[in-house]
Amino acid sequence: MNLSVINSPDSAGLACDFQPWSFYLGGKRTYWGLPNNPDYDLPALAGSPCDTLVSQNELAGAAAVGSLHVYYHSDWDKAFINASNLKGKTGKLMVYDMQGKVVHSEPLRIQNGYYTKDLSMTGYTNGMYLVTIETEMERPTKKLMID
Repeated sequence: MNLSVINSPDSAGLACDFQPWSFYLGGKRTYWGLPNNPDYDLPALAGSPCDTLVSQNELAGAAAVGSLHVYYHSDWDKAFINASNLKGKTGKLMVYDMQGKVVHSEPLRIQNGYYTKDLSMTGYTNGMYLVTIETEMERPTKKLMID
């Protein structure tokens, strides 16, 4: 499996240096356009921001940063809020609309760096909201879309 290459695309005719079937794809196929087949046999490259085998939260050093994940389930009309690696013991859960108005606020207690909450979104209008966890040391924020 190979791709053809035009080495000088700005040159006309034979000067463009067209090389048919000159770029080897390493045994992979291309079905439409350039190949986009991940190679799952690659070993993990520890600490690399280009590592395709781990999520961003698993990279070296990411454990030191608090992370916030928010997921809205329309059938249950709830937002599932999960935070990890938070610094501090107490804080405040804040939900803002896109005009910056606080539409929900409640105190929270962080247990071993983790916080989880199933927040009822009944009565909230469709649109974008910002969910923020404010602790003594940090303030992670995520967008929440209600549709």
